[in-house]
Amino acid sequence: MKYYFILILTFTFILELIGQNPLFPNSVTSNDIDFILETDPDTYVTFFFLGLFDRETPGAPNGGSLFDNNTFVFETTFTDGETLEIWCHSSFDSLAAAQEYVEKLGPRLGKLPSFQRNMINHVVIHNGDGGAFAEIEGQFFILYSENMDERISTNDLEETVFHESVHASYQFVYENHPDWLSAQAADPTFVTTYGQNNPEVEDMAESALFAYVYHAYPGRLSPDIESWLEENIPQRLAFFGAFYSAVTNVTEIKSQAFLRVSPNPTNSHFTLGNFAEDIDKKGLIFNMRGELIRSFNCTNQESIEIDLSNAENGLYIITLPGYHTTKVIKFN
Repeated sequence: MKYYFILILTFTFILELIGQNPLFPNSVTSNDIDFILETDPDTYVTFFFLGLFDRETPGAPNGGSLFDNNTFVFETTFTDGETLEIWCHSSFDSLAAAQEYVEKLGPRLGKLPSFQRNMINHVVIHNGDGGAFAEIEGQFFILYSENMDERISTNDLEETVFHESVHASYQFVYENHPDWLSAQAADPTFVTTYGQNNPEVEDMAESALFAYVYHAYPGRLSPDIESWLEENIPQRLAFFGAFYSAVTNVTEIKSQAFLRVSPNPTNSHFTLGNFAEDIDKKGLIFNMRGELIRSFNCTNQESIEIDLSNAENGLYIITLPGYHTTKVIKFN
């Protein structure tokens, strides 16, 4: 009888791996996978306290007002020269209490792919307990101090930040994009039940976490899970490949310089700069399908203007020898 029981358990596990059901209930808390390690390299540098301001802070505990007076506003900085504001609710009461959670969040933001972090408008932190959530159109997300501490204790805060940052960055561009919708429809199943039950809102962020680690850190997931992903969500993996290939991850060669893109996202034109004084090189711009859409020459230029007004909405990849691969979102 014992052997039959073992066979039944084994057979059940195999059925899950071949895709008759989603692999996990959700991507962050329903498994023991440490997708993003605390020791992974990050681009976070430091933070500055900007002052007390009136800010809109949705999701205040106990039904608090949408608008908060005397919000603690901080600016975090990163190695690519970009910044991101963190708004800590006035209920923290003291600068020291608010600063504690900015210090906890900063390195987690630094582990995000740079293009993804740079698309976030800001982050709100409430003093209290609640589930993290994002405002997709507003391009920000909300965290709660007690939930942050709990997620740190289970090594899940990095993954929580990643998940919410997908919502707050490029989801507003791609949630109805034909490339995403066709990839989603072509795959046999969903990686999580949460994504399956909420395909329009949650599947992108749920799938992105698995795809990020699959592409950026090959071998970090178990062979069984990697095989399951390849068999059951191959089109989603291909979709995210342009976002998260290893050569565009934050672990790129440190000696490479960063290109500056402004504005990003753009609705037509953007400025590309931070070229070396003696640069004599040709750059290339590709779409997500790997098709070359434009080349540019930055010889003896401090910056140049790129016109994407005739390009379709989506993610574009900029390559220039000696520089980090850079990504720009076109959306209007």
